Amino acid sequence: MRAICNFLLHKTSYGLIFFLCGTLIAGGAAFAMDGHEHSNNKDSVNAHDHGGSKHQTHSKTLTPIKEVALPDGLSSAQSMAIDPTGRVWFTEKVGRKLAMYDPEKKNFATYALPSSWGKMGFSNIAISPDGEVWFTVTRWVEGEKEPNILGRFTPADGFFTKYALPHHSIPEELIVDTNGTIWFIASNKNNLYRIDPKTFALKGFPIPTADSNPKSLAVDQRGHIWFTESSANKIGEFIPEQEIFNEHEVLTQFANPGKISVDRHGRIWFVEVTANRLGMFSPEQNRFDEAIIPTPGSAPVALGHDANGNVWFLEYKGNKVGVFNPETAIFHEYDIPSFGSLPADMVIDHQRSLLWFSQSATDAKRLGMLSISEALAANNKKQVDNQPSTAIEKASEAGIPKWLILLVVIIGVATLGSWLTRKLRLPKQP
Repeated sequence: MRAICNFLLHKTSYGLIFFLCGTLIAGGAAFAMDGHEHSNNKDSVNAHDHGGSKHQTHSKTLTPIKEVALPDGLSSAQSMAIDPTGRVWFTEKVGRKLAMYDPEKKNFATYALPSSWGKMGFSNIAISPDGEVWFTVTRWVEGEKEPNILGRFTPADGFFTKYALPHHSIPEELIVDTNGTIWFIASNKNNLYRIDPKTFALKGFPIPTADSNPKSLAVDQRGHIWFTESSANKIGEFIPEQEIFNEHEVLTQFANPGKISVDRHGRIWFVEVTANRLGMFSPEQNRFDEAIIPTPGSAPVALGHDANGNVWFLEYKGNKVGVFNPETAIFHEYDIPSFGSLPADMVIDHQRSLLWFSQSATDAKRLGMLSISEALAANNKKQVDNQPSTAIEKASEAGIPKWLILLVVIIGVATLGSWLTRKLRLPKQP
């Protein structure tokens, strides 16, 4: 029986060697053919596209961003908001008009600020749950005093209402919470203000850190108001029920925190304009985290969240729209078609999975739009296509020919077979 086993193993080992050598010859030819076809395909694509110029690299990466040209008579867009029906509202960067774009009908409507309001134009806007547009104003002519006025526009009748604020408070950024309460900040007073929508009673709350230069506002699921303090390098929290503030110092010094947003888990996200990062604060853990944006000096200026928790942001100097996945810690960036468009503000239409943004450059005169679902689907496909290679593929990518790798494998198998054959042939020790 032992002799039979030795014979079979001996024959099997040599048979395996001949079989693998035959496979090597056939496989080598196939690999060579495959490499040849791959090379031809690549050359034909390059030649067909742009002939190997520098522009070729940019043209291969198709951006999912589309642009909508503004009609004549409108200057570039600045502040943005979206109403419950999906209509996009925005202000002129230079001018006196409030504008609305209806994506379904693909048409624009404009509403000029009444001349009786004086030499001023729109600044920031926010939309209430009932669809009314609240806004702050700014002086339109140099030398004029900054107005201490809050405005409201009612789309149903096209009527503007002006509210003069006491104490020379100059409102800047504002939000309207789910209860219809209006909140705004006035950096000239270093105060956060609350307005009752029914009685229009106004109350101010002094921010603890002096000269903090408060910016941006967001409300969390508990009704707490969050804001950034760009000069103090902090983010602030106001608890309405207790009328108290909490302040939290940002990790990176001189980060210049700007726009702020709250995700579905109650985490606070904000841009760090100077530090070129996205910042996140977890109130439950009392912990900060940061993520460095891939494009150096991009100057992030706005951000928001989609239904899946991804963080979308604008790069003012980078001229890009970016997205960050907190689960995978992966960034994706998309070039804006118009060069030097200076993206300024953004809104997300959750119902239609669309991101809209303003382009504030004087010559841009466009709105930008990105389909979130399509962009994420393209990202997922790209990740699948870039799955980790096998050991042989990695070695081949490193410059080692595949036929040489297989030859090493065959020699190793043959050596192992020969060793086993010799071992079984050895007589047992008495």
